[in-house]
Amino acid sequence: MLPIPAIDIQSGKCVRLKMGNLDSAKIYYENPLEAAEFWIEKGTKRLHIVDLDGALEGSSINFSVISEIRNSFPDIEIQLGGGIRSFETIEGYINNKIDFLILGSAAIKNKDFFKEACTRYPYRIILGLDVKKGFISTEAWTESSEIRAKDLIEEYSSLPINSIIYTDISKDGMLNGPNYEETKELADFSNIPIIASGGVRNLNDLIKLEETKKIYGAICGRALYEGTLDLREAINFFKEK
Repeated sequence: MLPIPAIDIQSGKCVRLKMGNLDSAKIYYENPLEAAEFWIEKGTKRLHIVDLDGALEGSSINFSVISEIRNSFPDIEIQLGGGIRSFETIEGYINNKIDFLILGSAAIKNKDFFKEACTRYPYRIILGLDVKKGFISTEAWTESSEIRAKDLIEEYSSLPINSIIYTDISKDGMLNGPNYEETKELADFSNIPIIASGGVRNLNDLIKLEETKKIYGAICGRALYEGTLDLREAINFFKEK
């Protein structure tokens, strides 16, 4: 189990949201670079970065901030999402040595683009599934679709996808525990590794998620920033297992 600290960027600041509500943002760092430095000092080898403005606008908005993090910490793996809807954007980030790119809305609204992206950049693309009441949401979680997660996974199962991030929007930022049942069900169904997201409160939540061996990691946000989960303790716990 890999605990992955989240850095969500809105208006150039590191924030956390509740259930994807862009108006609920709480600022934790004025400079996201300081957040990255803090979690790296705690021992993380990977960061989960989301350009919230980019996700809403459909283009890269916080490119300079993200590039600054990349250039400052060249040895850290970065998985990045938010507003990645064109090959120009993908290539810009790949050229800036971003390790993995998360495509969510594009995987729903432009399936040919998503398939081509996975083919051009094998195992560099992560499929982001943001689910609300059983259906996938897009455009920074502001739009709902009529597509279920399992159907999309099945459609894309033969592609060279790095992993799938499964987020239960109703759990995200609420500190009331992950959606264990649906996350584990999806992990058992999928031939692609799953990264859990949404609701992680503490080390016990991570331990419970790890019971399903196909859950590769878990994105940790508010629990880390509020101090209910100690990142160093979590990393050491799973390292020693």
